[in-house]
Amino acid sequence: MAAFEKVDFVGRWRMWFAISGVFLLLCIGAIALGGFNFGIDFTGGSKFTASAVEGNPSPDEVREALPEGVRGEALPPQRFGESGYEVRTPGLSQEENTEVQQALEEEFGAEVSVTSISPTFGGQIRNQALQAVGAALLIIVLYISFRFAFAFALAAMAALLHDILITVGFYALVGREVNLVTVVAVLTVLGYSLYDTIIIFDRIRENTPEAGYNRRRYNELANNSVRQVIMRSIYTSVCTLIPVTALLLFGESTLSDFAFALLVGIAAGTYSSIFIATPVLCLYKEWRAGKNAPAHGAPEGAEAR
Repeated sequence: MAAFEKVDFVGRWRMWFAISGVFLLLCIGAIALGGFNFGIDFTGGSKFTASAVEGNPSPDEVREALPEGVRGEALPPQRFGESGYEVRTPGLSQEENTEVQQALEEEFGAEVSVTSISPTFGGQIRNQALQAVGAALLIIVLYISFRFAFAFALAAMAALLHDILITVGFYALVGREVNLVTVVAVLTVLGYSLYDTIIIFDRIRENTPEAGYNRRRYNELANNSVRQVIMRSIYTSVCTLIPVTALLLFGESTLSDFAFALLVGIAAGTYSSIFIATPVLCLYKEWRAGKNAPAHGAPEGAEAR
């Protein structure tokens, strides 16, 4: 805690926001220019997972083994584990799926499983995933508004949107596949980030005196509240990131994608809880106090909710 005694979490908000702004610009730029690498969960198509592949073939050799009518439309094969490959194609008929499966089994002696999703169903899944994230954000706003105040809900929402954009933006930057696992990871990140933010907000509320709002007093109170819990947040995040990093390095593709989203999201969530949510709360309080003072003749000590 001594290392953070002189850190002004509220007063230096421009610096904290600028750091986040750089990452947000990179992430939004990657989303706008490169877009997302959507998996078949969202776009539809067929995925062939070949395990226990014999001969350690190259991706080009796996592609050449596909039937001629499918070869040109298939995406570049991706390695799966130590001796496996994943091959994705646009939507195929049942006969074409069987043909591709048999070709891979005969050529490489592999065990091949097939997952096929229609484009219409993939679109429905994508819409439902967006609705799930939107519903989660709405419930969070309502809960914090009821449990604390609207000012806290606004600050928490700013931090959560920051975490979502950073997480999905890094997916776009590195070209990882966006699928249902990504949605689960984003919802997990929201819960983790909110937990961290609530701890700080609860301490701010406990330390807030009964008297009305005063800018200098409230900003210093917020700084002290963050200092009281910051080491707890950092220790929790570090302990969580250790197994997540192990999953990222040693897990299979699905676990690796999930771990990547958690790694980025937890790091962004820890930062936003401390350096985004708290300054936004104080700035909003200051703005409300300035807005209400001339309209109602309220003194500086009047509370701004």
